[in-house]
Amino acid sequence: MSEIQILPEHLINQIAAGEVVERPASVVKELIENAIDAGADQIFINVLEGGKQLISVLDNGQGMSPEDALMALERHATSKIKTLGDLESIQTLGFRGEALAAISAVCNFELNTCRLEDEGGFQVRVEGGKAPRTAKLGFPKGTKISVENLFFNQPARLKFLKSTKTEQLHIHELVIRQSLAHPNIQFKLTQDKQLVLNLPKGQDLLSRIADCFGSEIASELVLIEHEEGYLKFKGYFSHPAQARSSKRWQHCFVNGRWVKDRVLSQAIYEGYKTLLMKNMHPMFFMSLTIAPKEIDVNCHPAKTEIRIKNPALIHTIFSTQLQKALKEAGRRRFFTADEEAEARRGEASTVREAFMPGSPPPPQAPSKLFVEINDQLGFSGAPPKPAPKPENRPEPPRAPLNRPEPSEVLPFLAPDTPIRPQPSHLGQSSPFSAIGQLAGKYILAEGGERLILVDQHSAHERIRFEEIRGDFYAQRLSTHNLMIPLILELPPTDGLLLEQFEADWNKLGFIITPFGGNDYAVKEVPSILKDKDVGGLIRSVLDEMSRFGRSGKMEIFFNEVFERMACHSAIRAGQSLSLPEMQSLLNQLAGLDLQIHCPHGRPVLVEIGLNELDKRFKRIV
Repeated sequence: MSEIQILPEHLINQIAAGEVVERPASVVKELIENAIDAGADQIFINVLEGGKQLISVLDNGQGMSPEDALMALERHATSKIKTLGDLESIQTLGFRGEALAAISAVCNFELNTCRLEDEGGFQVRVEGGKAPRTAKLGFPKGTKISVENLFFNQPARLKFLKSTKTEQLHIHELVIRQSLAHPNIQFKLTQDKQLVLNLPKGQDLLSRIADCFGSEIASELVLIEHEEGYLKFKGYFSHPAQARSSKRWQHCFVNGRWVKDRVLSQAIYEGYKTLLMKNMHPMFFMSLTIAPKEIDVNCHPAKTEIRIKNPALIHTIFSTQLQKALKEAGRRRFFTADEEAEARRGEASTVREAFMPGSPPPPQAPSKLFVEINDQLGFSGAPPKPAPKPENRPEPPRAPLNRPEPSEVLPFLAPDTPIRPQPSHLGQSSPFSAIGQLAGKYILAEGGERLILVDQHSAHERIRFEEIRGDFYAQRLSTHNLMIPLILELPPTDGLLLEQFEADWNKLGFIITPFGGNDYAVKEVPSILKDKDVGGLIRSVLDEMSRFGRSGKMEIFFNEVFERMACHSAIRAGQSLSLPEMQSLLNQLAGLDLQIHCPHGRPVLVEIGLNELDKRFKRIV
């Protein structure tokens, strides 16, 4: 007798249930997805004891005929695909045809359905994978599936379930995800006879976010939309100042399916680079529509992961569009002045200046960075001479507190820390007008009907960061010649990537040549990388390029150096500034693309609206 035997059908179903049904939330997921695929716009979920005692899902979808209801309980029975071509262009949430068979094998299962009300409803009952029992009954169009005593015939699986509260939380989060992916559908969740969620149908994504997480979070999100080729995405992303310490506020949907994807996640973080504080994460709710043939959704048992055919393109589009939108959102939020308020502010400025004698603005700042920065960056060419300092000056001269006209404002000049304007700053006028300084740390300004508080160190740090980075990439970089070349052994695929982008490596100051076999000799590196782990950096860049088609590792490393240099060369908290110096700083800040956060992710400015001030002074009750 052969030792290898075909397993009985009920045992096969119970084994399959181990992959499909991990916990009660897995059952809810499969039943909700079936309801959505059936065209339902109302889905009611009822749960007792965290789904251990009862899970019931009722929908108003198209329903099933008696024949289809029985066939649906067979393994690999589905109406959603018929050929291999269908598998390559899946447009439904379910397609394997194994969920109902697996679920019915580990519970007391009941399915009530009706396709045409004139023909009446049909019921199928299955106890632990045994033969189904059927009956006719009156039932409205749609389907209701009830799962009782989950894992009653698998004690080992039952004891691994968590507490009722934990299972309830997983179900709640699952319903939230599905409701965000399909805001047009009504979802009602009842747990232990208490209504937990009741989300109306016909909502847009932002309204659904507000209902699920609160209007405060929804009001701080930035809408980003883009369509290009075979993909289209729309999503709401948090301002960097509203970043959170966990990733639980991140939701990504691809063709209506909630997924976890490293390419999309990495592209989003790339868009937020230099805007987030360490260990802080953005909130986002993003819906991506892409041609089904461009992704593979059949690569994970729970169908929560996907493979993208062209990850480099997706990565580039996402990161570029997100960074562009965040820049525009920051400018709209803080640097778009109200014309009427601007006019009123101009009148008030004229009145104040009538009582303040004028004085010449501070001297012109040097046009180049100072010598130390050139040495650190490794710029080629002779360093500029530092500006002469007046003798016997114990502290910087303070100009009288007159408000300069925009045309009078010259680049800010502080002792030993010159702020040099970039071309975009020249002639740039901020919509904010400086009115004073608080505790030597914060610049007070008015803009429209708002009081603006600017962290002078963070603001100058952002300006210095953009200047240093711009000069670094604009000039010919000096390189450091390695007396003993660094020999790297690379996998063949990484070697091909290295040779493919040889010109780009050369532009960054690297000279890398083949050294025989899989070895490569690194002969020159940018001066900024002297005495650094060049081999580790090159391997990290190649590893990222192999996965995403591009790499931001090099830029991230450079940015970290720029951040330290900008921080050390920026004006300090506690340093007194004259009013013209404050105004010059605001003008230069307005000329930047990314001006609302310092390179470390801290906010540069905070606004207090006139309405809020009126409330505090009880002018508005």
